[in-house]
Amino acid sequence: MSAPWLTGLRMALRFGLPLLGILVVGRAIVLSIGGEISRAQFALGVLLMAAGFSARLVPKPRTPKAAAGKRSS
Repeated sequence: MSAPWLTGLRMALRFGLPLLGILVVGRAIVLSIGGEISRAQFALGVLLMAAGFSARLVPKPRTPKAAAGKRSS
């Protein structure tokens, strides 16, 4: 039986962090139009988007394998 929290963690890392990064970069773009350019916000947004690749570090849930010697009749 796989742990359901691993699946949730993978989804949060895979989709949540890049989405948050897009929001941060979008906010930085809107603020830069007004004249306030913050390189730190741009960098934070890019780091959050890149952190989406950290979902690959979380192990995939195991699936039960069928018994090799049993045949269904």
